[in-house]
Amino acid sequence: MPALRGSELLVLAWCAVALLVSMRRRVPSTARMRVVTGILGLGAVVRLVALLPDTGVAVAVRNLVPALYVLAAYRICGAFFLAPDTRLEAWLVEVDRRAMGAAHPEHWLRDQPWLLGLLEAAYLAVYAMLPLGAWSAWAAGGVDAVDQYWRVVFPAEATCYLALAWLPTRPPRTLEAWTTELRTRSALRGANEFVLARGSHLMNTIPSGHAAGAAAVAMALVGLGAPWAAVFGATAAAICVATVVGRYHFLVDTILGVGVAAAWWLAVHAWG
Repeated sequence: MPALRGSELLVLAWCAVALLVSMRRRVPSTARMRVVTGILGLGAVVRLVALLPDTGVAVAVRNLVPALYVLAAYRICGAFFLAPDTRLEAWLVEVDRRAMGAAHPEHWLRDQPWLLGLLEAAYLAVYAMLPLGAWSAWAAGGVDAVDQYWRVVFPAEATCYLALAWLPTRPPRTLEAWTTELRTRSALRGANEFVLARGSHLMNTIPSGHAAGAAAVAMALVGLGAPWAAVFGATAAAICVATVVGRYHFLVDTILGVGVAAAWWLAVHAWG
């Protein structure tokens, strides 16, 4: 029987932690059942994929499918959201207003449709960034490099999603009325909202999974000396800016997301 990769073991470890959280947190039985079912399903898929040989099309599937594990972790953790912490939301809104002051996007973004379009494109790019990053890692160092890549990227994102059990908030775009005007300024804004309406649980994650994922991809590829690492780094920076300026996340979310990515990158390199 083929051995599990280190990244696959991390996915299974995350499943165990998420299962423990679901048992310890006060959530309705239906929500807990969704979590348990999702975790068992994810664990089973990981084990089945690990049976694939590291040759031909099978190795490509095994190298790229962890992007779907990230999505599964995101969807599973949506069940932890019961009601928003309105005091925390108010604090996050106030921090943004104080930290950005006159630079707060409410004061200027509606009048810069070209910049809004660029930032919306960057935000949308994160969905392709994970599998493309895996291809780049594969080109840089084969299967071992891909495994190291996912050992950074998966836990960086999944850690953020699990925090929803303790930090339930809504994204600033749903709390700040002025953001409704943005969809008339950019078609890509509408595209992002379409994707979120149909593919997300519509909650805010603290830390930001978007920022953590983008930063983790860039850090992992830089560490591997992968081709196009600089391009991924620039894209990650644009994504992080877009999360805040587009009001998909609060400033605190994004800063913490980058911090989580850095912590996992350092941990993976320290532990080999």
